[in-house]
Amino acid sequence: MAAPERVIDPAMSPQDQAQHLVATGNGPTDNNEATVLKDEFGDPNAAGVYGAPGNNGGE
Repeated sequence: MAAPERVIDPAMSPQDQAQHLVATGNGPTDNNEATVLKDEFGDPNAAGVYGAPGNNGGE
């Protein structure tokens, strides 16, 4: 089953979009998301990105 389309007003600023996502409870899809990402891609870089180029798991 496909995920429902999440419509966001294109006139919203990035800050308003971020607040909208927080206010509607759109968070991680898995309670252990950080663990799943680390297992798959290695440790995140300094910006918190898993599997980034030059990162241990992002090659």
